[in-house]
Amino acid sequence: MNGKIIQIDSNISFVLTEDKKIYEVFIKGNVKKEIKPLVGDDVEFNFIEDFKGNITKIMPRKNEIYRPRIANVDQVIIVTSLFEPLFASYILNKYIFMIETKKIKPILLFTKNELLVKTKYYDEVIKKVNSYKKIGYEVFILDNIENKNYTNEIANLKNKLVDKVSFFTGQTGAGKSTTLNNYLVDKQIKTNEISLKLNRGKHTTTNVKIYSLPDNILIADTPGFSSFELVNLEIDDVLRTSKILNNFNSNCKFIDCIHIHEQKCGVKEAVQTNEIPVFIYEDYKKIYEEISNRKVRY
Repeated sequence: MNGKIIQIDSNISFVLTEDKKIYEVFIKGNVKKEIKPLVGDDVEFNFIEDFKGNITKIMPRKNEIYRPRIANVDQVIIVTSLFEPLFASYILNKYIFMIETKKIKPILLFTKNELLVKTKYYDEVIKKVNSYKKIGYEVFILDNIENKNYTNEIANLKNKLVDKVSFFTGQTGAGKSTTLNNYLVDKQIKTNEISLKLNRGKHTTTNVKIYSLPDNILIADTPGFSSFELVNLEIDDVLRTSKILNNFNSNCKFIDCIHIHEQKCGVKEAVQTNEIPVFIYEDYKKIYEEISNRKVRY
């Protein structure tokens, strides 16, 4: 039989088949030695009885993410708070660059606009949010209150999930699980109040789980994070796949330009003419430094 792993609990995997039945399966020792199963894996398994079985083969993955640990996804909805905690571009841009190296589509979901609008930061932050739209990213903004705009944005986002394997991720306290609750109905995800003292949220999701919804929608809830490292990622990977940088790569004097030190750099010129937002370029330079100074692990 064939199916997709939607949850892993210790040595037990829960596999969803095409007819929407869930089987409790174990992975055989010889298979586990070759590759460790991940949520999202497509597998073959032998049926035993009472919806139980053994995994006999893990199919080749089209992609794999380490933060969170998940495989075979089409797109990621990156949930970012505009206020409480206040919008911080570096973590978002870092995640966008990382996701694009995996050839996964990022969708940007900004929450808590109703809180931001009351603050002195509104114009500055919204200008940055709008710059993502100009670049060509799909952007959704939620007020997190039940109003017409909220209902429309939730409905429009759901249309983007049809026939896709998507996962929601983002910093803790951004409202990721609250947003997911709009779609899960009888499978509500527990949420907590954020910690104002730390200006970040309390971690409420403890593992990765895929939910199967009508319209062939598969969405995964994943643990929130406050930071993450760019593991097994080189600057060449970023330069080759970045949607932002690739638009101006051809204007560089050198083929191997990293867009920081060289003169006659098309990307640097695009920053000077505001075709690339300064704050995104500054975050790129931080990412370059992080990768360059990363300690080698043995």
